[in-house]
Amino acid sequence: MKKRESARAIIIEENQMVVMYREKQNMIYYVFPGGGLEENEDIKDCVIREVKEEFGIDVEPLKEVYLYEDSSTIQHFFTCTWKNGALGTGDGEEFQGNMEKGIYIPMLIDINRLTGVNLLPEKVTKQLCKDLEKYGKDLRDNIKIIED
Repeated sequence: MKKRESARAIIIEENQMVVMYREKQNMIYYVFPGGGLEENEDIKDCVIREVKEEFGIDVEPLKEVYLYEDSSTIQHFFTCTWKNGALGTGDGEEFQGNMEKGIYIPMLIDINRLTGVNLLPEKVTKQLCKDLEKYGKDLRDNIKIIED
């Protein structure tokens, strides 16, 4: 079975990071902005499209910093610059009123709080926190491969 491939954004503005708050099936968690790669789509174009749809903001992907793989997915994580747009003005399928998919709330959280929230995938969050402490928000290291 082919693994689902996706692109995720790490967007940090003034020590706050863009995340999606989720409530689904009695679970509360957060996810990085992004989503699934469409057929014949470039991975950087995917992250740009997904962030616009979900969050209403335009981003510029700078560098792929993490590659996370588990039994069913491959996720590419890019540091991104917030170019323009207003957070929360996305028009993606998440906001079409289908409560079966749960609650979606685009938000900013302080990067110093990342260790205290359930930001998924957990292994990427742990590595991100280590790298933020070591390198600052520029994350200037070679791409890290993180496996579940």
